[in-house]
Amino acid sequence: ARRQLASGEQEIEASQKKLDDEVKKAKEQINEGQKKIDDLDGKWIVLDRDSLYSYRDYGACADRMDGIASVFPVFFFLVAALVCMTTMTRMVDEQRTEIGTLKALGYSKWQIAMKYLMYAFLASILGSIIGCAIGMFVFPYIIFYAWNTMYLIDQIQFEFQPGLMLAASASVTGITLLATFLSIWKELLEVPSQLMRPKAGKAGKKILLERFPAIWNRVSFLHKVTIRNIFRYKKRFLMTVIGIAGCSALLVAGFGINDSISDIVHLQYDEIYHMDASVTLDGEGNAGLSKVEKTNDVSEVFAEQNLSVELTIDDKEMAGTVHIIPDSQISRFDQFTTLRTMKGHDPISLKNGGIYISEKMARKMKLNIGDTLHFKDLDGEELSAKVLGIFENYIGHQMYVTESEFKTWKTTQTPTLTYLLQLRDTSEEAQTRLGNQLMEIPDVKSVTFYSALEENFLNMISSIRMIVVVLVISAAALAFVVLYNLSNINISERMREIATIKVLGFTEKEVNAYVNRESVILAVIGSLLGLGVGIGLHHLIMNLAELDDIMFGRTILPQSFLIAFLMTIFFALMVNFVMKFKLRKIKMVESLKAVE
Repeated sequence: ARRQLASGEQEIEASQKKLDDEVKKAKEQINEGQKKIDDLDGKWIVLDRDSLYSYRDYGACADRMDGIASVFPVFFFLVAALVCMTTMTRMVDEQRTEIGTLKALGYSKWQIAMKYLMYAFLASILGSIIGCAIGMFVFPYIIFYAWNTMYLIDQIQFEFQPGLMLAASASVTGITLLATFLSIWKELLEVPSQLMRPKAGKAGKKILLERFPAIWNRVSFLHKVTIRNIFRYKKRFLMTVIGIAGCSALLVAGFGINDSISDIVHLQYDEIYHMDASVTLDGEGNAGLSKVEKTNDVSEVFAEQNLSVELTIDDKEMAGTVHIIPDSQISRFDQFTTLRTMKGHDPISLKNGGIYISEKMARKMKLNIGDTLHFKDLDGEELSAKVLGIFENYIGHQMYVTESEFKTWKTTQTPTLTYLLQLRDTSEEAQTRLGNQLMEIPDVKSVTFYSALEENFLNMISSIRMIVVVLVISAAALAFVVLYNLSNINISERMREIATIKVLGFTEKEVNAYVNRESVILAVIGSLLGLGVGIGLHHLIMNLAELDDIMFGRTILPQSFLIAFLMTIFFALMVNFVMKFKLRKIKMVESLKAVE
């Protein structure tokens, strides 16, 4: 027992000495750590809601809608002004006799003009009240509902905006009053005796086509009359063509927005990307590579490195990704990613000596091939590279370099190892099974399936499609109103002319063709012109509506042109059908009401 006690005391003494040494070392380490802490220059970093991605993304979507809203109303406004002018012109023409009587009784020009100006003013105020109610409550609710497919916001908060309402109402009222004044002022300059007589019809003139007898003589009589009447009423010709062109352009732009947004999913995930999934790993990942390759559902694997960088675009810091392609794997690269030019789709091959950047980056940063791209790594180090090529890309700010080129960069940031996968089975069950298998590998940090990215992106752009539907319906309704209004004025202005051809023995079918054929021809001319204007409008809207890191396509499918054209012609035929009943009511006795 004494020997055991002595041995235990010796062991305690040795352990105590070891403990004292370790405590001494630990205190030294603590003191050194405390000294480092004391030497640190601490700073507070306050993150406001602008630092939240979802908040900034929602704000970016609102900014895109603001871009669309700055273009579409201009076209609606111009077409509405055209409708107002034609309506008031017709009203003034119908009341010529009344205006002449008032002038003869001694009423001043302004007193007579105030009757029509007040009529236009009251109509504008009433229309503004209805329009503001729809614009402040109905349309915002539709847009809010569409946006909520991506975001979870409890309920919409309507904000009363008197400034916006007054500005919109004042604009509409002002253009209506101006159109009314221009319509009536010419009539007020005439003498009462001239005003109290019916307005003389437009004099016929030779048209350019008549100077070519070989063509003109082959045209039938009714078609000759139609062609001459189209150029006889030049004001109506211009108003109809401009009005229909504006509506057709709105339809083309609306359908084009949908085509362009829908097209980028196919372009990005089918024609540019050829991988089904990507796996991000820690460290070198050599052991992980062999395990990934041995997975049954994986057919092909491509290893690359990704470096996250910061770009300065439009005075804002934005994230970008540099894809570092191994020199030994460049020949296999196009099996997983296609780099091609935006125009012509010419293939791009990776070479040393610079960097390859996306089309949106090049446009936003105003870079061309041969220029120098400046950016930062996440450690804040300034980096630069010569631009060797610009490739087509729609989602994210992507850049590509060879491994040899990357090694020349002076950066201490370690790239992330990523494997691009092509799968044998892309069904949801197979992807779930594969994802679980991959996440069991120790080196794997994350697994991304591109089918999920496609679905998320489609959900995001579905909200914009809802806005497109609203715009197309509004444009279609406006096209119908324009056609109906102009056709109604056309018949009202030519009442005596139509009654006269009835007296001359024209059948009802011939009378309808005599008038409606002109409307259809003008609708065709206006629609074709609008298709060209719609292309420019579509490009303008696409530039304004693009997100910061997403490039929309510039695609308008042929069927969109066809649908926009056919919709306009359909409205023209509908209007002609309605006008048929008005033509039937015109009495032949109207032809006896001569000017003199």
